[in-house]
Amino acid sequence: MASSHSIDVAAALEQLLLPHLRIHTTPSKLRDASLAPATLRAYTKQLDNFLKHSHCSLSRLLRRPPRQIDDLLSSYIEHLFASAGSYEYATQALHGLVHVCPGLQAHLGEARLRLRGWRRLKKSVSHPPLTWELTTLFAVQMARWGRHAEAVATLLAFDCYLRVGELTRITYADVVQPSDVRLGVPYSGMMVRLGVTKTGENQSVELQSKQVQTVLMHYLQAFPFLSAQRIFPFTPDSFRHTLRDVATALGMGDVPYVPHSLRHGGATFDFLCGATVEQIMFRGRWASMKSAKRYVQTCRAQLIIQRIPQRIGEQARTMAPHIDTVLSMLLDHVRSRTAATFAHRIRLH
Repeated sequence: MASSHSIDVAAALEQLLLPHLRIHTTPSKLRDASLAPATLRAYTKQLDNFLKHSHCSLSRLLRRPPRQIDDLLSSYIEHLFASAGSYEYATQALHGLVHVCPGLQAHLGEARLRLRGWRRLKKSVSHPPLTWELTTLFAVQMARWGRHAEAVATLLAFDCYLRVGELTRITYADVVQPSDVRLGVPYSGMMVRLGVTKTGENQSVELQSKQVQTVLMHYLQAFPFLSAQRIFPFTPDSFRHTLRDVATALGMGDVPYVPHSLRHGGATFDFLCGATVEQIMFRGRWASMKSAKRYVQTCRAQLIIQRIPQRIGEQARTMAPHIDTVLSMLLDHVRSRTAATFAHRIRLH
């Protein structure tokens, strides 16, 4: 009892001596605006997961002494590590807590030590780029399953170096089609507006591949969209699962392909076809030349060490020149797995 009482007294004294921790705990639009919207969402989500695991609300948590908060966060990080959770999620939980209460910045030493240990212990997983040929084969497999939205999105993400968040936020109004009067000049190509990107708002990227333009046009004509509706009715997580399922179905389940493999692959493909790093940097919306150069160098090296089964390679090379024709035919003849979603959109229209 005596030891427990002494701990309580010490905790109370610490709370009294550090009143500044309660400053800046109220919501602040200006403070939130200092983060990119996607970053703020990630911090908020993982902080909420930490609070749920700790069975504690944010207001109750912040009334505790910093040492106890550090212990709770450390226990949560230990839990994520032991359950094969995400290192990134653990890091976002810490940063989210510091964001809502900057006074905790210097008081989370134990939690930071656990993150440092996790970073050293975790095995680095390298996500390889997809070649254009493999990308077309992946898209055809999706279309055979009736996942036409995912098939079209796969080709578009490769051609336009799209991050998965950019891809899943595209609305019908964001797509500039041939002869679109909004540009004010004669325009025969296709372009996509990206409202929110990692490097800023209101950016755009032009479709380079005529095949991808044909596929996207056919898709948009097949399903009526309202102006503000997203053209791809799936989440980033479901798209990741679809890519993994396709890789497994093709006998390449051991290769860790992810949506970012399409962005990797598109940039590497264009570089190998003669595009300059400056052109790739502009098209890919990179903030610095240094990061764009490192990106292309790394992706090119990863392509070299890939081992693609000969059967798959031959199928992919056969498919690529005819991808627009094949996907259009499948779109017309294979029932969509998202038929209910599209039927609802038609009724609204």
